[in-house]
Amino acid sequence: MSAATRTPYEQFQADGFYIHDQPVLEPELLAHAARALADVRNGHYATGVSPVVSSWRPGDDPHRLAKIDMPQLADQRLVEALTRSGLGRLAADVTGANLVQVWQVQGLYKPPTPGRTNDTNIGWHQDHPYWQSTWGTGDGLFTAWLALSDVTAASGPVRFVPGSHRWGEVDGDFFNQDQEAIKAAVAVPSGDEWSEVADVLPAGGVSFHHRWLVHGSHQNVSSSPRLSLAVHLRTERSVPVDRASALVAHLDREDVCPVIFRR
Repeated sequence: MSAATRTPYEQFQADGFYIHDQPVLEPELLAHAARALADVRNGHYATGVSPVVSSWRPGDDPHRLAKIDMPQLADQRLVEALTRSGLGRLAADVTGANLVQVWQVQGLYKPPTPGRTNDTNIGWHQDHPYWQSTWGTGDGLFTAWLALSDVTAASGPVRFVPGSHRWGEVDGDFFNQDQEAIKAAVAVPSGDEWSEVADVLPAGGVSFHHRWLVHGSHQNVSSSPRLSLAVHLRTERSVPVDRASALVAHLDREDVCPVIFRR
């Protein structure tokens, strides 16, 4: 079966990712979500509640990548974007799930850094090693990467390594900007090869990737910031093994971690 005739579910199973290059957000919702993420980055919290402790604080170097954990605590417009979009139905189609719930969100604001070196690289990594103490084997966990601005080849799109979700755990590091060093240490299984697919998306477009897929991104050399939400999702097949973990502290609050699809 050719890639062109595969269903989203078949593509996700085979490659470890699926890119949906059409908007799942209506223009008004998209504009509100983009404004909300920019406001949270600048320290304006509409709810009066700050995001979870993260690697970014208002006033930090504006050339650095801003990774903001649980920004929806600070602005409900982000929850609205997740619940009123077509994201949940599409996620279910891609994964075959009967239930899809948001359990964690990262707001990512990648500023333009033309002429600088590696300031906003994201190192090659897999998501699940950061989650396994909370979720164990993590069956039914995956990530939706929702673009809140146009993501071009120049703006530092996520880059996926097709098939790498079958390679087992690799020694990756989200925060290590030396991508070549990480890549050199990865033992690619015999018969496979390292290739990369750029996750180029229009504003409102979305991709989905497997918890063990190797991915990263280069710096943003365009003239505009790249805004996105990394929305970590679970299905009915996933149960946390550590309910005391900060990663699932809000799992029972649907105003923060909404169920976005249920059959």
